[in-house]
Amino acid sequence: MPKSLGQKMGVAVNQRRSARLIPAIVPIVALTLGAAAFAQPAPQPTIVTSFSILEDFARQIAGEGADVRVLAPVGAEVHEWELVPQNFIDLEEADVLFYNGYDLETWLPQAEATLAEGALAVAVAEETGYETLPITLGEFEGAPDPHLWMDPRAAVRYVEVMRDALVAADPESAATYEANAAAYLAELEALYEELREQLGAIPAANRLLVTSEAALLYYAAAFGFEHEGIWGSNAETEGTPEQIIRVVTLVREREPAALFWESTISDRYVQSVADETGTPVAGPLYVDSLGEAGTGAESYLELQRANAALLVETLR
Repeated sequence: MPKSLGQKMGVAVNQRRSARLIPAIVPIVALTLGAAAFAQPAPQPTIVTSFSILEDFARQIAGEGADVRVLAPVGAEVHEWELVPQNFIDLEEADVLFYNGYDLETWLPQAEATLAEGALAVAVAEETGYETLPITLGEFEGAPDPHLWMDPRAAVRYVEVMRDALVAADPESAATYEANAAAYLAELEALYEELREQLGAIPAANRLLVTSEAALLYYAAAFGFEHEGIWGSNAETEGTPEQIIRVVTLVREREPAALFWESTISDRYVQSVADETGTPVAGPLYVDSLGEAGTGAESYLELQRANAALLVETLR
């Protein structure tokens, strides 16, 4: 047996007595190894998020201190996502599930049913207490619009809710979560002022946003736009003849500078309106998902800046 190990155990070991001492040493070695294993850092918590906006927020708060996963990946339409086998694995392993709430994730019951007992599920938007705006048209008219994150001031509240949930679930890492969140919250607060100044360059006469889904209500309220969509929510039937006719009539009356489409939806619906009215089409705007690599919208901060740059370029 190595001398160094014998010294650590306080046992005088020599070759003549080794055979007799082995039975006594084995339990001590096992105890030492068990203590060493117990002293290892706790495994990282597994954070599962419903879509890429929340994934980005979670990564900003947790840093390298957690395993962050997403169900509806970048580019996916979160309203209509269908869970895939990897999603079920992620949900079964989740310590925390962050989802938006307000019926954004129509598939949520299936996800919650898969969570392990004791896992924490947080409806982030609902927990913010941020004042909601109603969906203005379509099958869900009057229900709370779920796209609160499009107002950076609401995004601040999202991050605060997620920070507090992670501190409660993993108090040993509380200092990390709080420090990371504080730095990111400062960026979000500065972002709102940055966008307000940038978008202020758009003349009042051009401040009508016409999109596929009317998902920019909070954005419009934050930055002084009027907003119309072909339909009210991506959870409803999209692009019906009645919807198209209504917006064609609106566009002919109001003559907006452009029509916009979103990254998770085909542009064919706004293109149909454009063909009837001669109005230019611009896009994409990023709303329900971050952008793919190379789009310049790969994070929430970049998403907001990319949208603002497009609006200023198109509407000014």
